[in-house]
Amino acid sequence: MLTTLRLVAIGGLAIAVTVCGGGSGGGVTNPPAGCTPGNGTVCLTTGNTFNPSTVTVARGTSVTWDNATGVTHNVTFDAVTGAPVSASNFSSGTFVATFTAAGTYPYHCTIHGLSMSGTVVVQ
Repeated sequence: MLTTLRLVAIGGLAIAVTVCGGGSGGGVTNPPAGCTPGNGTVCLTTGNTFNPSTVTVARGTSVTWDNATGVTHNVTFDAVTGAPVSASNFSSGTFVATFTAAGTYPYHCTIHGLSMSGTVVVQ
């Protein structure tokens, strides 16, 4: 019986580690080499995040999403009036969008779901 309890406890721990893995710890949200987040640049990460997840820019400014990971991602804007055209799947290179109207523009990667999401705030 004690052996069974140990297996259940170990199995529960394995599930907890699997579910909690990929969070903000462990460096998974760090930008890949060659990408510097900020100043209108969003780095796509191997941990399936956008870094930073929120970017605030002035109207008429371009935002660049840089994918130096080798992992296929995309940038898909939610249905918001005035949102730019979304980016197709890409595993390297950049996607640039210019925001001409003030507003909040949520986006996500359709490959990795809403857990990989971000927002552009245009003032």
